[in-house]
Amino acid sequence: MKQTRNNRWGSRLLRDASGAEIAEAAVVLPLLFMMLFGIMWFARAFNIYTTVNRAARQGALAEAANNCATCGNVSRTSNDIRDNVVYPILIASHLDPGQVQNFNVQRDVILNPGSPIIEHGAVVSLDYPFNFKLNGISCCPPRLSPITQGVTIRAQAQARQED
Repeated sequence: MKQTRNNRWGSRLLRDASGAEIAEAAVVLPLLFMMLFGIMWFARAFNIYTTVNRAARQGALAEAANNCATCGNVSRTSNDIRDNVVYPILIASHLDPGQVQNFNVQRDVILNPGSPIIEHGAVVSLDYPFNFKLNGISCCPPRLSPITQGVTIRAQAQARQED
């Protein structure tokens, strides 16, 4: 007698909760996927941010370094720094160098104005656009234009010239 009561109670419990898991999954899974895609988009944006900053830093270091002691320390051209220092770093991280905007190299910039000991150096700055798309899939509806149009990642680095 005891076994049949337990069996009836157990079978009734299973019948009552049979659709609850599906309803919970229908609510939780889209939120989980949105969170995972958000993590992936942010990770890619952070990867691009660090790559662009490293490229600007290496460009500034290349400009600030003396080129050749026996050549009369001729400074490198902006195109040389862009093509031989900055672009290879972007290509190594699978970024398109053709998307670089506002690339600028400044030479003999005073790095610490107002200081009694003046230091000269180089400043390299560049912009790189980032669209919130993952394999061509946009994250947001078109009415959220700041997100769908993307953001511009700006990088600026300076390096002190050694005498």
